[in-house]
Amino acid sequence: MRTENLFIAGLGTWVPGFEPVAEAVRQGRYDAERARAEGWTGVAFAGDVSAPELAAGAGVEALKRSGLDADRISLVLHAGTFHQGPDGWYAANYVQDKVVGTAVPAIGLDQGCTAMLDALHLAHGHLAVGPGGGAVLVTAADNFGAPLVDRWKYADGWTAGRGSVLGDAGCAAVVSTEGGPLRIRSLALSSLSRWEHLYRGEDPVFPPRPGLTVETSLGRRMAAHADRLDRDGGHDAEGGSRRAVAGDLVRARTALARQAMEEAGIGPADVTRVTHVFSGHPRYLETLLEPLGIDPGRGMLDLGRAHGHLGAGDQFLSLAHLVETGAVSPGDHVLMMGNGAGISLACSVVEVLEDPGW
Repeated sequence: MRTENLFIAGLGTWVPGFEPVAEAVRQGRYDAERARAEGWTGVAFAGDVSAPELAAGAGVEALKRSGLDADRISLVLHAGTFHQGPDGWYAANYVQDKVVGTAVPAIGLDQGCTAMLDALHLAHGHLAVGPGGGAVLVTAADNFGAPLVDRWKYADGWTAGRGSVLGDAGCAAVVSTEGGPLRIRSLALSSLSRWEHLYRGEDPVFPPRPGLTVETSLGRRMAAHADRLDRDGGHDAEGGSRRAVAGDLVRARTALARQAMEEAGIGPADVTRVTHVFSGHPRYLETLLEPLGIDPGRGMLDLGRAHGHLGAGDQFLSLAHLVETGAVSPGDHVLMMGNGAGISLACSVVEVLEDPGW
């Protein structure tokens, strides 16, 4: 979808601290051989700062940078990929109260790692049918330091071409129709819902098991289900289901990125940088970008290696970093790519209009 008059007026992030990979290896929490093979150098580490606090801190920064008053925000959208707080309590209202403090609606998104990109679609629709003008605050945050999630091992058992460790951060964007230093040129969403069973695995859907009483082991769940599919003859050889989903994902992700670029009126040569799910290994960027004819060096390998996978925030922390460090300039285009559990897919093309001096 080509978008008109849709801008990012402000971006904000909050990363309270970092934990080096070397320290996790020294303490026996991360295997030394895996560390060398996967390429991560550290993870963003929030300690006991909750995910909603991280989101609110990032939101305050994004709103300040936007130059807009809080009463210009007409909707708050908040996402997280892990538990945000007590059952029956919703973090979106916390973020709204701490950042905006008005009576506008606050809505939580349960859309995994593409949630912030998905939220741009919702913001666009909301602003398009609204009374005119205004802005939407979009936030995402996770703290993976809870006892029953192991940030170093949650994906063990499943090889997705990049390895994965988890980092903690808050990210925020103020999306406006009233202008801003970044213009959203296109938005594209898709899904591979025929593979939702891979993430569901063998676990029963009902009764649901509370996540804070059962260790989160996504990799083992996916691997066990894939192995059963192969044993039952769903695919023609051992490991066939893994190859099938990987092939489907590459094709769908590539097609969606091409759609986003075409709708933005640009080609691969016009893409200055690409923001994506963080990886520690260059192989993932090669798989992601070479089918598009984009040099993997335009990705965010080094930044991602130092932070770990941030749930829904990788693309927006990257975008903020590119703008803040002057790595992109007016006239440059950033392709934002995401995929998440389900399987959800999302892309956007963002054009830099001016240096905001953040």
